[in-house]
Order: sequence, then structure tokens, then C-alpha cells
Amino acid sequence: MEIKRIPLGDIQVNCYLVAGESGALLIDPGFFAPEIEEFLNENAGKERLILLTHAHYDHIGAAERLREATDVKIAVGEYENSFLSDPDVNLSRMFGYKLNPFSADILLKDGETLQVGDICAGVMHTPGHTSGGVSFLIGNILFSGDTLFYHSIGRTDFPTGDYGVLSKTVKKLYELDGNTAVLSGHGPETTIAEEKNNNPYIR
Repeated sequence: MEIKRIPLGDIQVNCYLVAGESGALLIDPGFFAPEIEEFLNENAGKERLILLTHAHYDHIGAAERLREATDVKIAVGEYENSFLSDPDVNLSRMFGYKLNPFSADILLKDGETLQVGDICAGVMHTPGHTSGGVSFLIGNILFSGDTLFYHSIGRTDFPTGDYGVLSKTVKKLYELDGNTAVLSGHGPETTIAEEKNNNPYIR
């Protein structure tokens, strides 16, 4: 399995391109770039899926455009789907970003296993930054969206955010194997052990 990180847009949101032998995932295409559309087209012979960790505009901005261009379906947490069409909750109105409302094809449930070709992704409901956000665990790699960062955590002052809930969520993530790599929505890679021992926000 190959993973490539592409920071997109002015705020450098991390979009992840995950390619296996018979499956391919595009995680959090917040802004359009030709490279991410090319990735989906180059893997057209495989099972493909666009995964969204949560519905903030900077993580979903190019999803609908890519679905229309490539016919690849979109998946999001079951409690987050309505936010894709709500400009106040997905923050597109606040930040002046033009985002047409859309809906996902697949609604993901906490604890389910998502099989896309040879890629097996565990779905974890990780609320706090948003109420319906999810993270994806693929082997020993956690795609955490804006829940957990290198020495930081997601903001909770936006609609549906809740620090108390996020604190419980992050402590639950700390129960994962310490060697688990954390690939977050912004910033560099880290590990569960690094955050459990050194994250100044939640220890």
C-alpha cells in the first residue's frame, strides 16, 4: 500500500492518496488539484472511494467536483452528512468559500469495517471537533482528520464542537497501540505514543 500526502489550499489541509493493489482511497479532498483527479483516473481499474473525515469546507471542497468528473462515490460519517449542505455548519459561509450543497453516497457507522479492494479501513466515530466526525484506521495508520494533530487537537469553537467530548475522544484514541502512526488533517505525522506522552492539550 502506498500513501501520499498533498497539502491543499491556503490553509494546507492534508489530502491523502492511498493506493493498494486493487483499491484506492482519496481522503479529505478539501480543494481541487489536478493531481488528485489524476490519482482517481489512474486507479480507474480498482475499487475507489472518496472518504471525508468531517464536513468542514476545507476538507470537502473538491469532493463533489471529483465525484462528477470520475464517478467515484463519497463516504462520510452518518451523523455528518447533513452538514455537507449546511453552509453555517460546514463553515463555507463564515470563510466566504463558495460550496454547492451535496450529499454523500455512503454513510459510515462507528465500528464498521470498510473494504475497498484490498484496503481494509476501520471506521471510528471521533466527535468533538464536529459532532459526526470519523477517523479511519488502516492497519497501524490512523487518519484522524482534525481530531488529533502533532502536539495539538482540533478546535471546538465552531458549530457542533465540544471540548469535553473531544477530550474523551482523544483519550480513547490514546488506547490504540502506541506505534500507530497518526496522519492528521493539518501538519506533520505523529504517533499515538508521542501524543499520549507529550500533547499539551490532552494528556
